[in-house]
Amino acid sequence: MRTWELIRLALLALRRTPLRAVLTTLGVTIACGSLVSMVAFALGMQRQVERPFTKLGLFNQIEVFPRKAEGTNRPAVLDDAALNKFAALDGVAGAYPQLQVTGVKVRRGDHEETAVALAVPRELALVGVIQEMLAAGRFFTADRPAEAEAIVSGQLVEDLGFGSPAEAVDQEVQLEASGLTPDGAERFQFERRLLTVRVIGVYTMPGMTPMFARRSVLLPVDLIKSIPGVRFQAAVDQLKAGGTAEDAGYGQVIVKTVHPRDVPRVKAEIETMGYRARALIDQLEEMRRFFVFLDLLLAAVGTVALVVASLGIINTLLIAVLERTQEIGLCKALGASGGDLRVLFLTEAAWVGAWGGVGGLALGWTVAKVLDLAARVYTRHLGVPLEGSLFAFPAWLLLGTVLFAILVSMLAGVVPADRAARVDPMRALRGL
Repeated sequence: MRTWELIRLALLALRRTPLRAVLTTLGVTIACGSLVSMVAFALGMQRQVERPFTKLGLFNQIEVFPRKAEGTNRPAVLDDAALNKFAALDGVAGAYPQLQVTGVKVRRGDHEETAVALAVPRELALVGVIQEMLAAGRFFTADRPAEAEAIVSGQLVEDLGFGSPAEAVDQEVQLEASGLTPDGAERFQFERRLLTVRVIGVYTMPGMTPMFARRSVLLPVDLIKSIPGVRFQAAVDQLKAGGTAEDAGYGQVIVKTVHPRDVPRVKAEIETMGYRARALIDQLEEMRRFFVFLDLLLAAVGTVALVVASLGIINTLLIAVLERTQEIGLCKALGASGGDLRVLFLTEAAWVGAWGGVGGLALGWTVAKVLDLAARVYTRHLGVPLEGSLFAFPAWLLLGTVLFAILVSMLAGVVPADRAARVDPMRALRGL
């Protein structure tokens, strides 16, 4: 028999018992819906966890620290010369010191807030990530190194009394910072400094960013170097190692690669220079393995539901074989082979799996939308709005669910199809 004739006969057979076919398909639909929604939730949670790191460009970031050389107690100095060496490596977009000052007071009129000041390079090669986060204004430009400019977080703009991010652009705010700065080889002096900076941009932090980092100010590296206390810890570490405060250099340097795939090679080259390097992408491998196991666990639960639904397919097709015994005998008497009958019943099972898989996608998507909406309402009520969806539906999950449903359904149809192929046509025609 021709393939298209078998497909047509399979559809006609299912239409003769519509209620039974619908109920069987509904079982597959519910199983596929649970499978796709659970896996989509695991994928969505992984994306939620990785979103801040991706948005901040941390997957192509290497943290570099001083390392004590063999035979000496003094670590290799991370200074501007080392930065130039890192920047010259192939695949490196830029290198800059990781400088930050906590407890910076930001004033605008009667408003005063405490924030953390972070160093950001002016180089255009490092702007890409920040540009995506800008809600208003612009980023630093390398042709204005002498200007006191700042980019502030959206939360800080709101706390300072600005009506909107755009309103804060080109406005001046005052920064007050205090701390200990080196005064000679082994002495420190307490200093307090006031800076008037012009806000040139406002950026939004990713949704899962800690609350203390939401009130932050980005300052150019050349400007933040002059803030008291910014290099206090590096100087103390150098003194403990037997050096001088003037040779402190930087406590930590950030190296940005062009692409995350460049991270392992660049990290190895930095370590050969005598420094200690750490990449966030390496630390996240454990987290990614956890999500892989979670995906497998939830997929296994959904598969159990699909296997249970396949029992309904077996029951439906076995009943169909019993009810259509004379029809099967007639088909054999007219020349249909056992293989044709196997294909016929397997095709019926495949149709049930296909419709159940498609219905499961619709059900899973609907369930995901309802739960996502409920989660948004709840988190908004708590003051922590979600960014993006809790569920992710990649193309491979959608296509794989339908194909998996068809495969399981066809496996469930093997026993009924084999029984139909072994029907004796003479006994069937006699009604035995």
